[in-house]
Amino acid sequence: MNGGIVLFSSITWAIRAQKLLAAQGIESSIRKISKTGKNKDCAYGLDVKSDFEYALRILKSSDIRIVDALTD
Repeated sequence: MNGGIVLFSSITWAIRAQKLLAAQGIESSIRKISKTGKNKDCAYGLDVKSDFEYALRILKSSDIRIVDALTD
């Protein structure tokens, strides 16, 4: 799997995740995403350019709070 978007409930979690992935050499960018999920709240997405499955494994093993993950 190539790239995808990981959703977070706050900008803080998105920034933490981005820094963690950058330390592993995985490129990503943060973007605001409106009206997602069951509550239709705003969220933040981390657009992972490549190695999406590997990035998810890193984030999950590091106790980063992921709301959802969407593949390209």
